[in-house]
Amino acid sequence: MFSEIVDLLNGEHYLALLLILILSCILLGRNVLSSRVDQQGFWVTVLACTLLIVQVVFENYAKADPARRELRMAMCITGYTLRPMAVLGFLLVVWPRHIRRWYLWIPVVLNFLVYLSALFAPLAFSFNEQYRFVRGPLNWFMFAVCIGYLVLILVTMHKRFTFRRGGDFMVIYLCAVGCLGAMAVDIALGGITIVSAVLISCMAFYLFLRSQETDQDPLTRLWNRMVFYEDCKKQKNALSAVASIDMNGLKKTNDDLGHAAGDRALKMVGNALRSVMNRKVSAYRIGGDEFMILFLHSSEEEIQQSVVAFLEEVRRVGLSVAIGVSSKAEGFDTLEEMIRNSDRRMYEDKRRYYITHDRRKRQS
Repeated sequence: MFSEIVDLLNGEHYLALLLILILSCILLGRNVLSSRVDQQGFWVTVLACTLLIVQVVFENYAKADPARRELRMAMCITGYTLRPMAVLGFLLVVWPRHIRRWYLWIPVVLNFLVYLSALFAPLAFSFNEQYRFVRGPLNWFMFAVCIGYLVLILVTMHKRFTFRRGGDFMVIYLCAVGCLGAMAVDIALGGITIVSAVLISCMAFYLFLRSQETDQDPLTRLWNRMVFYEDCKKQKNALSAVASIDMNGLKKTNDDLGHAAGDRALKMVGNALRSVMNRKVSAYRIGGDEFMILFLHSSEEEIQQSVVAFLEEVRRVGLSVAIGVSSKAEGFDTLEEMIRNSDRRMYEDKRRYYITHDRRKRQS
């Protein structure tokens, strides 16, 4: 038996899969992703894929001899259970932590019960007198569960993550399509195609998350200074307006309450900016308490609505900012002119704030 299993493992595709599994474990073991994602979901996927390799090897071993019918039956049930579990791992990664997730396991449990029925009735699959695999009327169930998970993954990612580059979402989309195609091949021909697709997709998504970590300011989770200059260069033809923002009173907060309080205030400004971010509005932390907003393909009304919504959120949390907005509709020829004008207006707004603030202190 042992020599037969070793012979089954001798193949380039198994060695490649084992290499990908090792690389995945090394990357995940570094534990460098932010708390926005559930890294345990990655481990669910890696574990499921590892067990799938073992399952396929033992299923092929059992397929060679009708006397191993019970082992083959058990391995088939295991394989049909592990495939959607591997996809579920992806969903757990992107699923928001504050939303209940236990019910995401319900389709996997139902899927297991459907294929467990093969022990009693040929509803999912069976073996005929020649020991050939025969699909039952419910054999499609695993495929439906995986499609449902993949749709949820794409929808959740679209809502939770900002894809700055058009290729980012295309890569994730192609990974999802690739998983579906690999699953179809597995159903039609058998094998471990789905393991390769899921693991490659897992690594692609991990690299996407790492790129987001590199592009973001770690304190506020806004885009950083480097990304701001990159977007200014790439989006200058689509630019409708810019806004320069600076916190009021941050130095006093740091001096009176400590830098931890100042960091909390910066985070709250970052939260307020992220609340108005969308496909047309990008926000950046340039450094210290300086922020910028780029408005793309936005009307004057949309720009005004975003600015008002941001300021209302800032006031709601008890903070104050100085802001200056400059739009292309005002006749500025270059981006540099727009930024200089928005900076000038921001400093005027800051000066008015401190004049008013000092007057109130003298009157009190």
